[in-house]
Amino acid sequence: MRTPIRGPHGGLCLLLFGALSAGPAVASGNYGNPAQCAAFVQEPVVKRTELATGTRGPYAKLLLRFIHLTDDHIIDDDGQAVVGLSAIDPVNVQFESAMRFQEEYSDEVLNDLEGRINQCNAAYPSEFSIVTGDSADLTTVGEIRRFIDNLDGTYDQMSRFEQECRAGQGPLVLEPLLQELCTRFTGRGVADTQTVDPVPSQLLYQPLVTRTLLQLQATQTAALTGRAADGSINPLRQTVTRAPGLPQSLRCNWDKPGCANHRLATPWYVVFGNHDGYVRGTVPAELGINEVVAAFGRRFMLRQKDFVKEFFNTKATPGPVGHGFGNVEPARLNDANDRNDGYYAFDAGGGKFRMIVINTIIDGVDPRIPTDLLRNPAALSDGGLDRVQFQWLDAQLAAARAAGRMVMVFSHHPDLTFAEYGTFASLVPIEVPAAELDALLASYPNVIAWVAGHTHRHRIRPFVVANGVGSNGVVTTAVNCKAANSSACTGFWQIESASLIDWPQEQRLIEVFDNRDGTGTIRGPILGHGLAKPKALSEADDRCALYLADPASAEALLSEADLGVLCSQGGTRDGTPADRNVELIFRMPS
Repeated sequence: MRTPIRGPHGGLCLLLFGALSAGPAVASGNYGNPAQCAAFVQEPVVKRTELATGTRGPYAKLLLRFIHLTDDHIIDDDGQAVVGLSAIDPVNVQFESAMRFQEEYSDEVLNDLEGRINQCNAAYPSEFSIVTGDSADLTTVGEIRRFIDNLDGTYDQMSRFEQECRAGQGPLVLEPLLQELCTRFTGRGVADTQTVDPVPSQLLYQPLVTRTLLQLQATQTAALTGRAADGSINPLRQTVTRAPGLPQSLRCNWDKPGCANHRLATPWYVVFGNHDGYVRGTVPAELGINEVVAAFGRRFMLRQKDFVKEFFNTKATPGPVGHGFGNVEPARLNDANDRNDGYYAFDAGGGKFRMIVINTIIDGVDPRIPTDLLRNPAALSDGGLDRVQFQWLDAQLAAARAAGRMVMVFSHHPDLTFAEYGTFASLVPIEVPAAELDALLASYPNVIAWVAGHTHRHRIRPFVVANGVGSNGVVTTAVNCKAANSSACTGFWQIESASLIDWPQEQRLIEVFDNRDGTGTIRGPILGHGLAKPKALSEADDRCALYLADPASAEALLSEADLGVLCSQGGTRDGTPADRNVELIFRMPS
């Protein structure tokens, strides 16, 4: 049965019922077939034809399959109080890290999804997974280590931070002092304490003020007493003055019998997010902050190079070592600039694709501020691109076109969350506006998609080019097509997937097909995790209605990446059917 509907941008869509199987894949070796996995959210498939008209028929050829993960926000919930300033959440709606009902389970949700991805991968292999930013939440060393160990299927691995810290202390420093100076910041050696679950139906959990106080009490009581998941307490496990590691249920190696910890079966790549580079995702503070919070056993990763280097402390399998940052040109990776290592590119699909990762956190020194104390503070969590990286991107796109490769671009921020759309846009020095970046991507006919996160929502938009002008309904700009025939530039798809920290806690599998009719299809079924408790908590976590500020007035003041999305969607970010299980038709570049 097919029911035609009108897409959100005016294009004709088709609902394809029954296109996703409810059961597991039937056999291995299915790389050429569209994946049918138990982890898929069972909803109708929407075919979108705003960029081209075509059909993925039975003879379509699969060119690429990969997993899109984003905004996992592995969070040290004990640290929310001691270094995260969560107590001020009720009075400042700009903080995207307001204490969530479900945040205790960020490690477990990610690991459960890995297991479901692995089941899918066994029958329908994906070439890689890519995490488009915000791997951590508070931007601490301990959170990044938990994220890496979680995907590697291990725990308590020595961090790059600890190795360098120990080496810097000299050979005469005794082990107890090394533990104090280096180890307690990493989470190594102690399990995450278990907070008592909130009860969203209780009256005191309704207003954000009392809700925050209750959660602060619960997390700090758990941290002080060393509370375990079974309710027992052990003060030796306290985590107020030291960062916690993975929870007890994941403290085993994936290949040991009976271990519940999963190792992601695919190679995985990482993209910079604002929560990976700014304190709590919004505060670009730098000098002195780690000395201030040292008593609480947390250490922020304030330099991009620190974040990049940590990903080289990983397992060779599934790899790659560096998780993408090993593809940074050696001269740039090893130079004195610690802010230019966050973008790179790699080939995929047997050389048919060039995957280009850009870094959209605004991390340059603001020339109007005489010190490094703050970096572009008015940008908050919004994104942007500097001119040097823009030029690098242009060169990458040109080289891919010359080599006959299709291009997919990955970043944390989508275009509508760039700083010029933010609350304090007039105060931010913007080098490359979103319109210029969209125009560049649209000028190359081999660019088929820009994949991003940050908004914690499912949203898919076409950037359509017609008569030399490109638009996605908000951004409109002239496009100078690089092809001799300007009609070759028809536009590209802008794909955003929801987060694993907020409802609906879903991610996405992406497949690219050659329809063999002059068009291609990007297939994007939604992946869900299987843990009931965090699902229920995240669904109840309608933070829009809980702020002291009036939601209607607050919405008008904020960029669409923030409270406006929550209010307009009733506190959820699941998107419309046309943003979820989709088949996106594009024109195959010649």
